[in-house]
Amino acid sequence: MKSHILAPRASLLALALLLFGLAGTLAACSRDVDSVAKIEAEIAQYRREPSDALAARIDASFAQLQADISRLRAEAEQEQGEARTELLARANALEERRDALRKDYYAARVEHAAEAAKSAAKQLGESVGKGLERAGKKIQDAIDPPPAND
Repeated sequence: MKSHILAPRASLLALALLLFGLAGTLAACSRDVDSVAKIEAEIAQYRREPSDALAARIDASFAQLQADISRLRAEAEQEQGEARTELLARANALEERRDALRKDYYAARVEHAAEAAKSAAKQLGESVGKGLERAGKKIQDAIDPPPAND
């Protein structure tokens, strides 16, 4: 008679554990997507408003994404069969996305550096130009002094 009473409880416990595991898996998938979406948004913001502080946040986000990938690989090592294959596939997909995002980020940094170099060269050119104008005026004044006011 005890086995009839324990059987429904064991079934409920097994169902609860299954649902808990499913919820954890869904949360992990969501975290993976959130990490990628966060980096995408940060790179887009960096393209609009580059700053050292934002670059540091992007680097930290990449570190978090790498930690997520490492966690998936560690979880895969503890699993067998289809569960292991699925975890490794997620880790591989995240690595590919991470690599693509890194390329985008590096391209944004190069664009920012190119703009900064272009601006610096323009400022230097303007400064040199003004200096040459002043020097030319001084030479002209030395050769042909302006008439004195008597």
